[in-house]
Amino acid sequence: MHYFSELSYNSFYMGRYILALAVFFFLLSSCGPAKKTVTYAEDKAFYEALKKLEKSPNDNDRKKDVLDLYSQAIRQHEDRVNTYRMSTDMNRFDRMIAEYNSLQRLNESIKTSSVFREVSPKNYLNDLQAIRQEGAEAYYQSGLRNMNYGTRRDSRRAYEDFRKTKQYVSGYKDVDRMINLAYEASVVNVMINPIQNTMPGMWNNTWNMDPRFSFMNEQLARDLGGQSGTGSARFFTNLDVRRLNIRPDWVVDVNWSTMSVPPNVMNRYDRQVSRNIEIGRDTSGRPIYQTVRATLHISRFQMPSVDIDYRIVDVETNQTLEWNRIQSSMNNQIYETATFTGDSRALSSSDWALVNNRGNMNQDQVMRNLYNDLLNELRIRIQARL
Repeated sequence: MHYFSELSYNSFYMGRYILALAVFFFLLSSCGPAKKTVTYAEDKAFYEALKKLEKSPNDNDRKKDVLDLYSQAIRQHEDRVNTYRMSTDMNRFDRMIAEYNSLQRLNESIKTSSVFREVSPKNYLNDLQAIRQEGAEAYYQSGLRNMNYGTRRDSRRAYEDFRKTKQYVSGYKDVDRMINLAYEASVVNVMINPIQNTMPGMWNNTWNMDPRFSFMNEQLARDLGGQSGTGSARFFTNLDVRRLNIRPDWVVDVNWSTMSVPPNVMNRYDRQVSRNIEIGRDTSGRPIYQTVRATLHISRFQMPSVDIDYRIVDVETNQTLEWNRIQSSMNNQIYETATFTGDSRALSSSDWALVNNRGNMNQDQVMRNLYNDLLNELRIRIQARL
């Protein structure tokens, strides 16, 4: 009989525990995204004591420990809330919410224990809701102030303020409209003009006829972030601007300004190579070797020097924000290629690498390399100006 009574007793508290947790997390999830909690030493001590009490729910000493540690933890969290209330730091709302979430968790835990009749835990959900409302209004007013300053940077701050408002209270006032207004006021519309090639005779100007070169500004606009506006800038081509009727804030001009003649041969030389290869076996089964020879005809080339100019102009003020020249990281790089005469079996893997290296130095390689250098440089320079 005692066994079944104890079993029913424990089942009763387990049911209450599960039900209380379910209700708590449901209510918490309905109050917005700020669910962070904070845990201190007194909290950990309380939860450890609570675990021990669950194993011996009738142990009076453990009950006393739980009650004492519970009171201490509640007092510490409430003291921190009162301290944060006196602060002017905007982060105080996040901190108070975390404290209230921890307080609610403590209370839900104590209500499922064997000492639940000896405490009167407070429900902090109303306090949580009040702090979210207070935080939403504070960030909303901060956003309005930043919008009134009228600068792009302040509009960006306003955008973050309004987003924070929405995190606290979804649909607060006209926050969705203000988020859109702040973003439009903060984002920079950047137009990438077609890439210019002003150097006569650059590889017979074949790149001017190459679609990859003619439409490089489209690829550049996409690689910089495109029109999605996920960052502080949106990027368009000159055709996009006309098609979408957008007034650009900045214009980027890119000019392929200088390039040396096609790869210069620095010098040529020959290198003899040989290998012993097995050509058969004698009557006793021992291998028979033969020496095969070949001559590598090696040419050493220097990569052409390639430079590209770019300029970023503010349309409203006609001020040049950035004007710089990029040199390809391949400039003056030395590479070797080879042909051979003789027996191909004499060539090692490294010899074959030289022979197969003839196609590595070409227009596409230079173009890709310089494009990546330009892309990285523009990312750095534009981001620095935002």
